[in-house]
Formats: sequence, structure tokens, C-alpha cells
Amino acid sequence: MSDPRGALAEALAGSLTDEQLHTLIDEVLAVKKKMRADFICKHCKRRQIQYGEISDALAVSRAIPDLLNQAYGRPVEATVMAEPIQFIRLTNLEALQEATGSPRRRRKAKAG
Repeated sequence: MSDPRGALAEALAGSLTDEQLHTLIDEVLAVKKKMRADFICKHCKRRQIQYGEISDALAVSRAIPDLLNQAYGRPVEATVMAEPIQFIRLTNLEALQEATGSPRRRRKAKAG
């Protein structure tokens, strides 16, 4: 069975021109939403409501990973083989030296 992304990429190849692709990306990055703003009128001192458009940063931030995943695929986790962590329960420091093979450090005496 072939890769579904590859098959889809081949099927869509040539369906969007470079200009259309740039327009699509620009439109996604320029998403706006309507918001309501309350304010007090400086002339009549009454509460007023006005609607306006602002850029929708949340929608843009959610769209960027989707676009990148569609273009390049999902990032894979690196498979790093690390040594497992060992927990050693010690009752004295000599057991630490035996378990790790490292010499015991001695504290320096304070001068004074």
C-alpha cells in the first residue's frame, strides 16, 4: 500500500498555482474575527457598543501547525537509546562506592 500523503500530493499536484498557494497562506495568516467593544460616549456620557474586526491570533496559531503538518508531515520523535536510570538505596557511603565503582569524596576541613 502506498503512502496516503504521497498519493494525495500526486493527485493535487498542479491544482494550485504558486500564486494561489501564496494567496491561501496569506489568507490563513490574515484571519480576523468580529468583536464587540463597549465604551462611554464622550458627548452624551452613555454606554455605547460598537463592533469591529481584529486579527484572530488564536486561529492563526492553530492553523500554522496544520499547514506545516500538511506540507512536511508530522515531526517524528527521535529514538535515542539512553541507559536506564538506576535507583540505588544506600545505607552507608561504602555501598555507593561498591555500586558505582567511583571513589568516595571527602569533604575539606574548614579553615579557621
